[in-house]
Amino acid sequence: MNTVRKSHQHTTPEPPSNRVIETANTRELRLYTIAFFLSLFAGLLEIGVQYLISNSVSLFGDATHGIADGSTYGLLALVLIIAKFYPGQELRWTKIAVFISFALLFIGDYLVFSEAIERIFIPREVLGWWTFFMASISLALNAFVVWMMHKIPKGEHNIRHDSMSFHALSDMMVSIGVIGSSAIIGLTNWYCADWIMALIIAFYLLFLLCVLAIRIVRGDWKIGHDHEHEHDEHEHHHRHHDHHH
Repeated sequence: MNTVRKSHQHTTPEPPSNRVIETANTRELRLYTIAFFLSLFAGLLEIGVQYLISNSVSLFGDATHGIADGSTYGLLALVLIIAKFYPGQELRWTKIAVFISFALLFIGDYLVFSEAIERIFIPREVLGWWTFFMASISLALNAFVVWMMHKIPKGEHNIRHDSMSFHALSDMMVSIGVIGSSAIIGLTNWYCADWIMALIIAFYLLFLLCVLAIRIVRGDWKIGHDHEHEHDEHEHHHRHHDHHH
């Protein structure tokens, strides 16, 4: 009987196809686009109610934070679109988007802080239940965005995804704070709760600015998906293997 000898051969796993990488980018683009429109819609609606009805500076802070984050989502979506037409420029445009995000957060923080300080010396009536209602809508929309982000496979996470998760969760925290302060106002008519919450939001935005500044200084610019890194590692190993043969 003839026996067949099986030689041990070193095999390397096939890298993900370009289609896999393209699918990951498509999912990321869809997520940013949806988050952009939802955040912008919630923020503009809150500002409209704040100026026309509720007169709440804490609601203005929630809206400012939401619009700044929504604008960031839109910029990140734009980065992915640009990267399709200009390969190799993704890192450059991601940096620009992060710097614009920093500027928007800074402007929003200044507006909220200055308005809250003014309310300390010039108190104004606030319609608590209108503020409660609008902050609840913002909370629901941000919870939906967070749910969408958790559906993205872990291997596709990068600095954009991590930053977006951080901002979406912080939007939820701010909305919860506004819901709490507006409930106090609705039940007790204690209007000081409004500017106190606005100051908390302002300091929280300052914290976000510091975190973002640290990431910029450290140069934490991982933008690719793990699929892409695996592809690069495979190519490097393949070239190294060919060199030895």
